[in-house]
Amino acid sequence: MALRKACNRLGLRGYSTHSNRRTWATRLDKAGVRLKAIQDLGGWSSMAALQRYLEVSEEEKVEAIASL
Repeated sequence: MALRKACNRLGLRGYSTHSNRRTWATRLDKAGVRLKAIQDLGGWSSMAALQRYLEVSEEEKVEAIASL
């Protein structure tokens, strides 16, 4: 509740504690940490649950297509 109020005062929309988890998991993934390790450290019950938190940038999508 306090985080939501602070974000509202600052004009930050769409931010939540899950934003921190998303950033944390994504940065570990980008650093090459094994997904199973991220899953265990973050307490996700399944790989599918973890993968909902991992973000892929537009640049990464372009690079993936360019690699074909």
